[in-house]
Amino acid sequence: MMSEHLCKIDIGDIDLTDQRYQISFSNENIAFLGQSIRETGMIHPPMVRPLNNQYIIVSGFNRIKASIYNKKDTILVYTIKPDADEYQCLLKSITAISFKRQLSQAELIRSIKLLNKFLDEKQMADKSAAIFNMELNAIFIKDLLNIANLPEPALELIHKGNISFKTARRMQFFQQETIKSFLNIFSKIKASNNKQLEIIQYIEEISKRDAISMEVFFQNHEIQKIILNEKSEPLLKTKLIRENLYKLRFPTIFKTRQKVQRKINNLKLGNTIKFVPPENFESQNYSISFNAKNYIEFKANIKTLNNVLENQKLEEVFNQ
Repeated sequence: MMSEHLCKIDIGDIDLTDQRYQISFSNENIAFLGQSIRETGMIHPPMVRPLNNQYIIVSGFNRIKASIYNKKDTILVYTIKPDADEYQCLLKSITAISFKRQLSQAELIRSIKLLNKFLDEKQMADKSAAIFNMELNAIFIKDLLNIANLPEPALELIHKGNISFKTARRMQFFQQETIKSFLNIFSKIKASNNKQLEIIQYIEEISKRDAISMEVFFQNHEIQKIILNEKSEPLLKTKLIRENLYKLRFPTIFKTRQKVQRKINNLKLGNTIKFVPPENFESQNYSISFNAKNYIEFKANIKTLNNVLENQKLEEVFNQ
């Protein structure tokens, strides 16, 4: 059984480069945490382990960084005995978070990867409630271990929300260079889970259709131009990449959509009326809708639609 005692140590004696027990990710708002510590004090002191005339952090990485930000020379910590077992220290690191709040997906993956040095999937499943404060089955843990084998940037992107769990699971079956290229794309954009999977699917299908490797496809000039544009916002990059991939995946449908959209624009329906053609033109169902804040706006929209009925271009839209 490990025991620890509370004491004050010099921050300069902490080896910040040793991150063997780090489960959490760096707090981007370390200044906020620093301000909180200045105003309320250190509610939960970090835990450290003496090693080679220094201390290595077991838990509280961000709290120590915040203390450094606050220009503190000393810090109150719990110290673990020097002969502490590696496995027990890792358990301390994980449970210090899991029994305070639910681990994020990225933290859970990182924890399981580190624990796998000591426990297999079944053993982790059996001990999951005591370690993670939740019950996990061995199959799910194996999935997490597979994701943990992705390049290190993947966990950071999962943590930031750039990559979903389903996307990470899908990527694990690609070659390493292909995975790195996908990670590069997702690090530059901000897309929902469905849009991430759509991007992967389109690139995979285009590559197979054109009999080229995905690595060759990633060098596509338009894709690279979008990705490398540092002035473009992530959401806009997502929109442009999806449009470009759709154009490459369905060139005929894309041209038809452009043609129909031009004719819809020529109807001059204004900003309040939406006229949407069928997706991929697999059906003949067009959608027409409008918003109205009051009766006057409602009447104006109806009048616009009645006027459009006399426009020959409307019939051309429906006869595509």
